[in-house]
Amino acid sequence: MSVWLAFALGGLATYATRVVPLVVTLRGSLSPSLRRYLDALPVAVIAALAGAGVAMPDGRPTGGAEIVAGAAALALARWRKNLLLAVIGGVIVAATARGVGL
Repeated sequence: MSVWLAFALGGLATYATRVVPLVVTLRGSLSPSLRRYLDALPVAVIAALAGAGVAMPDGRPTGGAEIVAGAAALALARWRKNLLLAVIGGVIVAATARGVGL
């Protein structure tokens, strides 16, 4: 039962972070800094969840292939500004790192 509760709460939290910018902007104009903050909020939440999953996939910190692949994906995304390339590069780096025993 606790798994379904976690799914429901996670869904509500995700929905809330995505709907807040829409609800706030419907009521009137916003300052540019608040608008930038609200636009970046859903992406920041997803990045925080993904970062925790990469750094601690089983609830224990890892310093292996996941960290190396995550750093490579971040570097590729920043350098090439292409998220698909970053994901593919991260997968390749993770597979290679695991293949060499990291």
